[in-house]
Amino acid sequence: MKNNVNDNAKIKFDLINAEIKKAHSIAVYCHRNPDGDTLACALSLYFAFTSMGKSVDVVCDGEIPKKYCEMKGADVVSYPDKRTHDLSFAVDVSTMGQLGGALKSYLSSRRLIALDHHKSHEKFAEITYVDSDASACAEIVFEYLKYSKKLSKDIAELLFTGIVTDSGCFQFSSTTKRTHEIACELLSYDFDSADVIYKFFKRTTPEIFALKNRVCGNCKFYEDGKVGIITFTQKDFDETGTTQSDTEGIITSVIDVSTVEIAFAISEVGDKSYKVSVRTKRLVDASDLAETFGGGGHSRAAGLRLNGYYEDVIDKLLKASRDRL
Repeated sequence: MKNNVNDNAKIKFDLINAEIKKAHSIAVYCHRNPDGDTLACALSLYFAFTSMGKSVDVVCDGEIPKKYCEMKGADVVSYPDKRTHDLSFAVDVSTMGQLGGALKSYLSSRRLIALDHHKSHEKFAEITYVDSDASACAEIVFEYLKYSKKLSKDIAELLFTGIVTDSGCFQFSSTTKRTHEIACELLSYDFDSADVIYKFFKRTTPEIFALKNRVCGNCKFYEDGKVGIITFTQKDFDETGTTQSDTEGIITSVIDVSTVEIAFAISEVGDKSYKVSVRTKRLVDASDLAETFGGGGHSRAAGLRLNGYYEDVIDKLLKASRDRL
């Protein structure tokens, strides 16, 4: 398949490769609360850079969700420490705050690079390449590694995992013709794609199944059914043996309701502290809504954090929804 890299990407990729050539030690950073995309990108770069004889660390401020522990190389991911590196990459990270406790470590490197696909990306690195048309950051890493002639079977499987998990297995509106073209090229590396889709997208545990049934059964609808809200409380996590990381993807059941234009998944992460995931359909830009509260993301999927009483959080989200419906 021909190389689709545009001139701007070539310039950035050449700059990145020049920095890699000079660097001995490299760190690749995931965002906190890591998902399949950020992990796939980081581990793909890990395999590519180690094959070049570089000393590479993959850093994340947070535990890897259980379902992603089977990803190739997942055992190399470490918590941030006081080590410094010649070069640091942030992958699938839209703001410095998403690095959490790894921010200081990231900033301590001699040179900073960021690869991202979020429309709301806030430039914080010296070399930044953002493609908000990509369904996953894994698409960008694919383009970079293909251009650099560093693709392999293990990397192809990882990047396919990143695309599958971030595109909803090619269901989300962010999926493009290019997404399918990249997936097709990755499949030429002959790994078990059906197994990847099952393990990292479809498979669930009895505990997560119970959590999903519990919160979806208590889903509340507002604005004539146009807004749907599910809430994950600490009690829900305790009584089902789950954690906040197990909520990934459950919001899809709400946005799939025919009348719903905006879906919120509110997770209790502390005393009067909530993490909110947003999904939208045609009428509302999820990123615009999230940015009202200091969050961000994509047109159809975004996130934010709110503090305060639960009732006030609901009121704020509903008012922002009414303003846009």
